[in-house]
Amino acid sequence: MERERLVRAVSNIFQKVGFRVALVELRGGCFDIVASGRFLLLFVKVSLNIDTVNEEQANDLKRLSRVFNASPLIVGLRTKNGELEDGVVYERFGIYALNPATLYSILQEGELPAIFAERGGFYVRVDGELLRELRERNGYSIGELAAILGVSRKSILNYERGEQAVSIDVAIRMEELFNEPLARPIDVLQANVEAELSSKPETPLEKEVFEKLERLGMGVVKVKKAPFNALSKENEFTILTGIDEKKTRSTVKRAEMVAEVGRIINTDGLFVLERTKTEVISEVPLIPKESLREIRDADELVEMIEELKKRVKERKSNLGLFSSE
Repeated sequence: MERERLVRAVSNIFQKVGFRVALVELRGGCFDIVASGRFLLLFVKVSLNIDTVNEEQANDLKRLSRVFNASPLIVGLRTKNGELEDGVVYERFGIYALNPATLYSILQEGELPAIFAERGGFYVRVDGELLRELRERNGYSIGELAAILGVSRKSILNYERGEQAVSIDVAIRMEELFNEPLARPIDVLQANVEAELSSKPETPLEKEVFEKLERLGMGVVKVKKAPFNALSKENEFTILTGIDEKKTRSTVKRAEMVAEVGRIINTDGLFVLERTKTEVISEVPLIPKESLREIRDADELVEMIEELKKRVKERKSNLGLFSSE
């Protein structure tokens, strides 16, 4: 219950500053919120303790961010060692993590944090070129500045080359000495992450569907911890692709979540089932795998999805006319 309240609180922060938001209630999922606004797209994992976000979830989060040119983000309250500090950026498997107060300051006030947590304490990255310029302008040798700051000559050289983080205490002394801000802000909302875009299926049905999609000329990226099983991509088209043996309550719920996500990121969804009648749930078509076999190329697949959605809209429109009479 506490985590659900946190998810709602984080969602409210995004909505308050004008972002469009979709919530995903999937146990063990790699993201809980998709937020779009200010030319930004974010996939957000919310966790009371950020240490509970596992590597598999993080890898999926990175894959989604890579495919959709988005940024991954973790929002939480604590680690195993204590509460997340305001204005401090943490990291989990290469993904930025912060608390709700820091997120609010970034979104509402435009205050990008500069401090990040690592083993041993809090650090910043400084503008190395500016540091060297200030040192030379004020007539300090590398050795003299090292003595004043209480660090080694090698550390000063590394700071100036941008090769070493600076502890908070040293950064404060540095800025007091030169009366200049030197810490580089961390733009957590525009993070570039590396991701392995694997297409390895987990079931025979996934293998069959993935191979068909690839024959249609589409790239396939497997996602394990999301409402969909894969991202199917062809040029500007990306389809959130779900795969199930048969239609169940879980299938319906997942399709509804895919529809919500699709509305935020302007992407279609599609579920391929071993056996089912063709239908549409919340604008997400459910089709039997036999129907997929008949598709000849990616354009035809997109056309089929749009045609099925159009039929449902027309049916709803007709029902609306009849009910008003």
